[in-house]
Amino acid sequence: MNGKIIGAAWSRLIKGFAYLGKNIPETAISVSEEYRGMGIGSALMEKMTAFLKSNGFKSTSLSVQKENYAFKWYLDMGYKIMLEKEDELIMERLL
Repeated sequence: MNGKIIGAAWSRLIKGFAYLGKNIPETAISVSEEYRGMGIGSALMEKMTAFLKSNGFKSTSLSVQKENYAFKWYLDMGYKIMLEKEDELIMERLL
């Protein structure tokens, strides 16, 4: 806001923390704490998933720590738990 970066979302095709397959991009998102709860993260996530879908991807994945408050938000955004590790969950959203 007013030229200040308050959030970002990105996806990449790498064999990283949330790897589920070579054609499933991993998505990450971050919103500055003081701007959370304003719908910014939801808007960023929807723009990212629309971009991925328009480029032919069928799903996207992410990794989230089990204690992360955003876990339930990811469920609300349509992500499903695919793998459970000791401290984290690997989730996937069909596009």
